[in-house]
Amino acid sequence: MTEPAKILVVALDACDPTTIRELAAAGEVPTLARLLETSASATTHNPYGLFVGSLWSSFFTARTAARTGFHCWEEVDTKTYERRLTSPLEIRGTPFWETLSDAGKRVAVLDVPHSRADKPINGVMVSEYACHDRHFGFHTSPPELAKEIEAEFGLTPILTAEPDLVRDWAPDDYLHREGPHRTPDEERALTHGLVAGIGQKTQVSTKLLAEGDWDLFLSVYGESHSIGHQQWHLHDPGHRDHDVALAAELDPIRAVYRGLDEAIGEHLALAGPDTTVFVLLSHGMGSRYEGSHLLHEILRLLDTVETEGLRGGGAMTTAKRAYSALPRPLRTKLASAAMPLLRKRLASAPLPAVPNWATAEQRSKQRFYLSPNNFVFGGVRINLAGREPHGVVQPGAEYEAVCEQLTEDLLSLVNVASGKPVVREVSRTSDHYDREADDTLPDLLIDWARTGPIETVWSPKTGVVYGPDEHWRTGDHRPDGLLLASGPGFEPGAKLPALDVVDLGSTLSAMLGVELTDDVDGRPLPLGETSVVSVMKGPFRTENVLNGPFMTCA
Repeated sequence: MTEPAKILVVALDACDPTTIRELAAAGEVPTLARLLETSASATTHNPYGLFVGSLWSSFFTARTAARTGFHCWEEVDTKTYERRLTSPLEIRGTPFWETLSDAGKRVAVLDVPHSRADKPINGVMVSEYACHDRHFGFHTSPPELAKEIEAEFGLTPILTAEPDLVRDWAPDDYLHREGPHRTPDEERALTHGLVAGIGQKTQVSTKLLAEGDWDLFLSVYGESHSIGHQQWHLHDPGHRDHDVALAAELDPIRAVYRGLDEAIGEHLALAGPDTTVFVLLSHGMGSRYEGSHLLHEILRLLDTVETEGLRGGGAMTTAKRAYSALPRPLRTKLASAAMPLLRKRLASAPLPAVPNWATAEQRSKQRFYLSPNNFVFGGVRINLAGREPHGVVQPGAEYEAVCEQLTEDLLSLVNVASGKPVVREVSRTSDHYDREADDTLPDLLIDWARTGPIETVWSPKTGVVYGPDEHWRTGDHRPDGLLLASGPGFEPGAKLPALDVVDLGSTLSAMLGVELTDDVDGRPLPLGETSVVSVMKGPFRTENVLNGPFMTCA
């Protein structure tokens, strides 16, 4: 007779915690509503500013985003200034389930984003069967499992479409979309396909779970990620593309979230009384409002001011300098008051759209340039002498001065449509991470205000910069996630301290008596047996991980 899994983890990729709470209160997701009431819970913090591309690699390598070597699907080559596509094959570090497998633990790992089933393990691994991110196509370990799954359950209509095809974008980005944006019939086809795929994935996942004797069973659902990107406008009544009638008919977010709720229930039905259960909502979703498509031109103009001065005649230049000297709150009020006049002028004399990318030659000559960082946070790389091949900015005082001035200039950008700031905050990557000498990370991280579409911006230094936001994705990520934990040692309803996603792999491993030793940053947290009310800080060592309090400060 097989035994239930010791640790069961069901993760919903980019499933918005706020929306889940709203649906739970409305009785639409009964399994999650019960878990919210009866589980211990903790907010999960994801890699600041880099979480879109780094969340899952930090999770499974237990390394910070600065040390995985992978933070975005593209980057600027620091040796040539050319754009290049990246690959998860470049991720540094060992997935924690491989360490568990080597230690003799029996593991099942399904659809963890950016992972690849290319090595034998003590158990099974499934990759890109129902995963939003597509890199390698559908693979399994052992390899023959893929054919068995396809024969018994079929391929999912969306996320395993063209299972062997490698693309730069996720399947949900191009399926059922012939034009720039989906027609109502295409919206219906995408929604129904993703909901159907949840059912197929659940059949696969629960069959494997029922085989039993798993030390760790980890299954990730990608449909919440896909639907959030593609159809958030049908959930958010305030979105400019919201279609009231189609939203009432479909509401794709609700449909997918209800399907995921049922999937969790089917997994929980296979858990035993001694199974430790974690349900992870990895990070949030909301309307996609960002200005990355304008950032190259903004940076080019700000760099030009250094050599050519402010644009405009003498009186205009004087006025701009006077405006820039005012305290920021006063500037915000004045800009808000002036924007209606500017909007009226632009309506009578529209501007052409600016280019959204620089050439390698432009980047090599500027003091700073756009550093690819997905879209939620903008990224800026300083062209630093001694680091970049044609570095312009000297390390030390000049670097500091450039960063400080650029921060102030970015915070001065105004959204012409609303009169509100375009940027909420600018921070240095080094304030959040210990940088690697060879990393390709941005030096500055731009947290967009996300109060509405960003298409026309103004500041005294840039003037008006315009570029339509025509991307088909209408939703994008929000930083924090939610962990629900139940089972031995967890007090129902307890509010646990916030935890960092980089610690989860180390923690799950420690709960199974295994220490990660492959140069990791994550540390086991005192969960489970201790029912902690606070997370201890400082270095830890593992002691007696299966019995009693297993973390002590070193």
